[in-house]
Amino acid sequence: MFDEKVISQNLKKYLNRSRIQQKELAVACGKTEGTISHWVEGRVSIPIKYIPLICEMLDITLYELFGLPDPSLLSETEKKVLNAYRSDQEFKMISNRILNIKING
Repeated sequence: MFDEKVISQNLKKYLNRSRIQQKELAVACGKTEGTISHWVEGRVSIPIKYIPLICEMLDITLYELFGLPDPSLLSETEKKVLNAYRSDQEFKMISNRILNIKING
């Protein structure tokens, strides 16, 4: 799942950067300022239906809001490694061992 703390921190960061007020975001989303405050503070998860509007208003990508690396920025080598990791169990096992990643289950 996604890290709600990261999302709320990024929402706060990009609101500050854009100089858009929580009140403006509330009006655009049809929500109260209190609801937006709860999103920013991480007390309440942002409903998925508001994510595209938030990203558009803040002029950010979904990846930026969620604190994820943008896959379009990966080099060809990184893409090959990622694909191998996802599709080849032996490669995944060896990589996990090298990186000291423990998989539960």
